[in-house]
Amino acid sequence: MPACCVAYCKSDTRNKIPGQKCPFFGVPKKQVVFDEWKKVIPAKRKGLCAKSLVCYLHFEDNCIKKDLGNWRLKAGSIPTLRLKREPTPPPAPHKQLNLPVILSVPGGLIVLNQSNTKGSAENEVVCMEKLKLPGESWQSRKLVNEQEHPVIVCFETTFVDLDPLVRKSAIINLETKEIEYKVFQRKCPPVNGCLLQKFSSAADVERSLQYFNCVRACPGITEEKFHELKEFSFPSGYFENGSWRSKSCSQLITRVKQDTENDLLKNPCPKCNKIRTTVLLPRLEKKLRSPSADVKNEYLSRDALLLKLNEIEKQIKTLEPTLKPQEESEMVMADLIEVDMF
Repeated sequence: MPACCVAYCKSDTRNKIPGQKCPFFGVPKKQVVFDEWKKVIPAKRKGLCAKSLVCYLHFEDNCIKKDLGNWRLKAGSIPTLRLKREPTPPPAPHKQLNLPVILSVPGGLIVLNQSNTKGSAENEVVCMEKLKLPGESWQSRKLVNEQEHPVIVCFETTFVDLDPLVRKSAIINLETKEIEYKVFQRKCPPVNGCLLQKFSSAADVERSLQYFNCVRACPGITEEKFHELKEFSFPSGYFENGSWRSKSCSQLITRVKQDTENDLLKNPCPKCNKIRTTVLLPRLEKKLRSPSADVKNEYLSRDALLLKLNEIEKQIKTLEPTLKPQEESEMVMADLIEVDMF
């Protein structure tokens, strides 16, 4: 059965809605376009290859040719991480352009009528305040940062031991048109071109937030047995919010080696997995090891045993000269004590 290779997508034939067409497209043959696909698509089990298939949900309508029911991709089309087909919005009503008008007034003065020049900027701010968030677990707040710039903070909450925790957050600066991403309150390094660092419209922000929501955050090392090591400090990792993490954690995982169904949601990034095997496991084994296990029986050969005895005899001979003066002084003290008694 054909299946889409994009992670988190379940649009294969097993989940197909009756009567709904779900075509799949092969990867491009041009290496340049193929490399662009690899940057965008987080694969399920392995990296993108020549046999991989991508379903139509991840392409815009203008990228697909639908001639006589035979759907084909246009040359150079790049997929997105969209997981479902959204309804086509109705066309926007025709708006009259608000252009500056030069008016002639008595006295020969020329005045520039700028009553509507700020309309587009104000409309853009209104659109930003009504951003379409990527999921029900997301919220947004309009705040002011340290530079007194207006910002919109979009954040996703999760729960760790019944305590709410901000997992992902995006700080949208309306003044500089920049977006800063954080995972578990730590700044996220650049992933690829799908996470926009700068934007020009509300639609750009919504697309970037959609991708940010779909890409999985690294859960860290959550095994309870490693909680016993939380009082220790290591140069390569730290313990926070119930999990161990590498100090160079990838934050976001765009590609996963999936052996089982749960690997996609539970496996940490390679850097966190490295400190698990090289730091946490050896330290835990050392802590749990009994003291008696450190004492090892040492068996010597006959020649080695004779050599050891000779070394002990030499040590005794070197100690004898220092012991004799102490014995003589003790004997003299004993004679004096006997004389005093008589």
